[in-house]
Amino acid sequence: MLKRIKMIVITKNMLYSVFVLFLAGIFTAFSVVFVSRNKNMQAFADYKPILESEITGIGGTKQDKNEKKAELSRVYKGIIKYFFFLEEQGDDVNYINDEEGLSGEMITSEVRKVTKGMEISNATDFQVNPNDYINQKLTFSLDSQGPQILIIHTHTTESYSAESYKRDAPDRDLDEAKNIVAVGKIIAETFEKNGISVYHDKTVHDYPSYNGAYQRAATTIRNDLEAYHGIKVVLDIHRDGITKEDGTKVKLLTNINGKDTAQVMLVVGTNTNLQHDNWKENFKFASKIQAKAQEMYPTLMRQINLRKERFNEQMTAGSLIIEVGTNGNTLAEAIEGGRDIAQVISAVLKD
Repeated sequence: MLKRIKMIVITKNMLYSVFVLFLAGIFTAFSVVFVSRNKNMQAFADYKPILESEITGIGGTKQDKNEKKAELSRVYKGIIKYFFFLEEQGDDVNYINDEEGLSGEMITSEVRKVTKGMEISNATDFQVNPNDYINQKLTFSLDSQGPQILIIHTHTTESYSAESYKRDAPDRDLDEAKNIVAVGKIIAETFEKNGISVYHDKTVHDYPSYNGAYQRAATTIRNDLEAYHGIKVVLDIHRDGITKEDGTKVKLLTNINGKDTAQVMLVVGTNTNLQHDNWKENFKFASKIQAKAQEMYPTLMRQINLRKERFNEQMTAGSLIIEVGTNGNTLAEAIEGGRDIAQVISAVLKD
């Protein structure tokens, strides 16, 4: 008895249907992941667990870790852009790298070595030397009425540790008296005491949603520049976030005039990824600040951090990110560091 064999004819329409179903399945899967991730990122209390989970299992050298984190960022943003047709993230810094620390460092000791001279941590392909910029004249001067300096906080809720800091202590706070805004306040007050008018914008950019903070900060900066035409300098005040391999937060500390003081880092963006015509002027400004700090407070500064991202610094020729301490420092130490860096910048602008 012969067995009948049924032939299945695969048509183009069938292939097309299977392909559509396959894409639909992928879309659905990524939608679930995206919605779940987005909801978690909206939750203030979940910031830290999400960031820690993203970097779990990343091993190898520091360069390997940074490369893998950068790849995670590109993949994540690529998925969002492809499936959800969102606008290009552009200026937004990868949230993993940000919480890990703009420096990209994993430090094994609790106190960082003091920066000596005009040191630079260069994450770009540009070959620049801060010493070449120290004696060059700034392209702007504080010669108009009204606010001359704008202080903002892209990550407005960044906060510091308690006096006896713990690895599980919160790193963010909505209270302006306890977060990075308090450091911005002392910086603004110090400028005012030096006769420099300041506008301190306390707009919250990183809550309830952390991702997209730089885009929201860009809107704030543009609005403030439109409202106050005399602003020449835009300072985005942050605190860094650095931990040891066991999860302990790192305190970057020095002692200035008998007071425990958080160390400070200047972050300069470039045009590696996006147009940024002002980056060399920003770098010049940073170089002059770094040099003046060596004269006034030799142990205050960390290395100048030159980065591929532009961090909204394209807005003016005097735009910088200033990292005052880390999540391992106390607020009191950060306030001392903020006061000292404001004194340094005041001296540079008055030269």
